[in-house]
Amino acid sequence: MKYLLYVFTTAVIVLILLLGCRTIADIVRPTERIACIGTSITEGYTLPGEQTYPVLLQNLVTSPDKVLNFGVGGTCMLKKSDIPYWQAQKYQFALDWKPTVLIVEFGANDSKAQNWQYKAEFKQDYLALIDSFKKLSSSPKIYLCTPPPAFASNTFGVQPEVIDNEIVPIVKEIAQETGSTVIDLHTLMQGQTGWFLDGLHPNAIGTIKISEEVNRVISGK
Repeated sequence: MKYLLYVFTTAVIVLILLLGCRTIADIVRPTERIACIGTSITEGYTLPGEQTYPVLLQNLVTSPDKVLNFGVGGTCMLKKSDIPYWQAQKYQFALDWKPTVLIVEFGANDSKAQNWQYKAEFKQDYLALIDSFKKLSSSPKIYLCTPPPAFASNTFGVQPEVIDNEIVPIVKEIAQETGSTVIDLHTLMQGQTGWFLDGLHPNAIGTIKISEEVNRVISGK
């Protein structure tokens, strides 16, 4: 029996050395499936695929964790909005993938006047989306991104004051109520006009900053 234990222990140590791992936990830990859902800020607006924040995040997370981008430009959390994420095929794809980690980024498009007229339903729709993922057998850990700030120079109808004064507080409130973790992109990017293409969409610098912050929070660093 002692001999078998010795052989097993030796084999584990050799495997650790071969794989370059620091601990046994690094070997036995399950592979994470990290789903990024959201707007064009997640999907990547006019940026090549390799500069989107989910692809950059893939380069930062521990191998063999997998990050997939389920962002859809123009979408909203509000079910009654002009482009609800609920009707996007990628929403169903994200559910079908059964992620173990979910990163949610919505709010900019919801702030538009034609959508924010339904603001009384924003929180309940957000809670419903979270619940749809909580029901999965994978029981994902959920992270809610506050939307990055929008600037007055944006020409998309996104209302900076609605994001600042209404949507950000609601997202933080939802996180507290659901046991989710906040990734505060709003504070991170406040005043950083050089990180944006057009007063709304992050440029290559902005997506790097987002990926670094997301990785910092989900890794607990």
